Amino acid sequence: MTDSNDSNAGDAGDDSDHSDHRVEEILADDAKIAAHARANMLALVSELTERGCEEPLAYLDGGYADDERPGCVEFTLECPEGYEGDLVMPGVPLAIVKSQAADGQWALQHNDAPYAWNDLVEELSAFDAARRTIWSNTDLLVGELMKRGLPIQPADVRSDADASGNSSESYNIVVNERKVRVSVPDIAVGPGLSQEMYVDGYPHAWESALDAIFAAAGQPGADS
Repeated sequence: MTDSNDSNAGDAGDDSDHSDHRVEEILADDAKIAAHARANMLALVSELTERGCEEPLAYLDGGYADDERPGCVEFTLECPEGYEGDLVMPGVPLAIVKSQAADGQWALQHNDAPYAWNDLVEELSAFDAARRTIWSNTDLLVGELMKRGLPIQPADVRSDADASGNSSESYNIVVNERKVRVSVPDIAVGPGLSQEMYVDGYPHAWESALDAIFAAAGQPGADS
């Protein structure tokens, strides 16, 4: 009589052998590697979109084989808009890629750092949401400054990437050749909210920040 556990173990071994054989077949064909890698990138973009990222872009036509990781293809991934990064995608079936820990053979690699699939999705979607909060805050701030009479246009508000951090973005507001630096956080700011921005290095909540920007720009006080 055959033990059922032995039978199940044999079935599992057969499944593993079949999967290994399929991967070997793929790795022997560069076209199959590229096709799987592109399909996996599309799956990643789809999942990021489902998580709320707006228009993540994968530049599939520009992918090229990664010499340091055989069986993988390196692509450019833009998420959020304006933030491009290198992503090394394994050209093996998606289920295998999704099952990998960060130290697995077929883990993802983003900007030279290894990631498990779910960890990368979580990080990119959180970063996308944070950047969009910053941009919304900036639009609100610039609109209010213009409404109150500061002589600027949106083009006078310029991002300073070198001074920006993980949880904020710095902008130089140019008013009649005078520059005011404002650091905008990834937490909502606005009337009645206590979250602070930094104006030329000093923290200010909403109304105080508006006054500080007018003062630093050498302009008459803000009219609410």
